[in-house]
Amino acid sequence: MPLLNEEIASRAVSAGELVLPQVVEHIEREAYEKGFESGENAGFAMGEEKALVLIGKVDALLHELETLREKTLRELEPQIIELSVAIARKILIKELDTSPDEIVAITKEAVMRLERAGQITIRINPSLYDLFMKHKPELLTLSPDIIFDVDPSASPYGSVVSGPSEDVVTDLDEQIRNIVRDMGDRGI
Repeated sequence: MPLLNEEIASRAVSAGELVLPQVVEHIEREAYEKGFESGENAGFAMGEEKALVLIGKVDALLHELETLREKTLRELEPQIIELSVAIARKILIKELDTSPDEIVAITKEAVMRLERAGQITIRINPSLYDLFMKHKPELLTLSPDIIFDVDPSASPYGSVVSGPSEDVVTDLDEQIRNIVRDMGDRGI
């Protein structure tokens, strides 16, 4: 609100007139408003300072939480991968126990990958012998020079197919190790 008009005030004083109650009221109101505005500005300034301090604390807390999250993920990652691999292995073993013919199908794929000139040896666990003998005619159609080597140290969940120049391992555990190794090489 504007200040008391100086011209009116000076005329009132020079004329020797008494200050009217309206002028006093106007001065009081103006003084109140100035005081209120000054207090309000000071309050806003103090509130802004407190808000900036709180924002700084919240920002530091968020940064600390992000650092903690990253650290926790780094620490838990090996355990998560290990758990995931263990779960995948159990699922695959259950599938192979339920459908053992899949072991033969995987071995057929391995035979087809090999150069089929020369003898091919399929090394199997004794628990797979009857299964492979049941599918022997199918396997011999891929290559007539296939022989079966029963090896108690071989995995019950896969075979090792050896050709003249290379081996193809179809063992479940070896395949899982290869996948985990590939993931590590890729930084996954």
